[in-house]
Amino acid sequence: MEIAIIGAGDVGGTLGRLWIKKGHHIMFGVRNPQSHNVRNLIRSINSGVKVGTIGEAASFADVILLAIPWMAVEEVIKSAGNLSEKILIDPTNPINADLTGLIIESSTSAAEEIAKWAKGSKVVKAFNSIGAKALNNLQFGSVRADAFICGDDFKSKTVIKKLATDIGFDTVDAGHLINARALEYLALLWIQLAYTRQMGPNIAFKLLTRGAGA
Repeated sequence: MEIAIIGAGDVGGTLGRLWIKKGHHIMFGVRNPQSHNVRNLIRSINSGVKVGTIGEAASFADVILLAIPWMAVEEVIKSAGNLSEKILIDPTNPINADLTGLIIESSTSAAEEIAKWAKGSKVVKAFNSIGAKALNNLQFGSVRADAFICGDDFKSKTVIKKLATDIGFDTVDAGHLINARALEYLALLWIQLAYTRQMGPNIAFKLLTRGAGA
């Protein structure tokens, strides 16, 4: 599968490396393809990965990961070109500066706002409630970390579920895109546990279930 990753930070770089190992084709889209950080990332991957502008990367693939800070998302979408029918993976979290709350109204979510800005796209919320460090090993004892995924387009969610299982996640279909509101608060809890409660970033969430009659 061809995947565009907008941004070259920890989350985007880690997911890119993992997907490349599973045979996917990756293009990073960044403001400055010649920057020192981008060059270091490409050298560290060392697998023929492509890099270009945001618009070039968006044109390259039908699946686009927005691995950028929330405050940069609207501008990036405006510069990406035509995103109609593209699947946009939203791992962003609109967290305030002191990590105590969200900087967005409770009547919406980052994912829902992205759907408004990128009209005609298929937005899927995923990979927002885990840190980059834990992505490298999703096995915790006898269980695997869950990827909570929500969106309004079933086929698009199926694509993202496959990308999640490729790198070691179990997946939980969290329903329609409106439930991104809950997933963004789940991410806030993860941040509080990892940093305020000093549990560290090598933690993940797991939904436990029992069979009928158990």
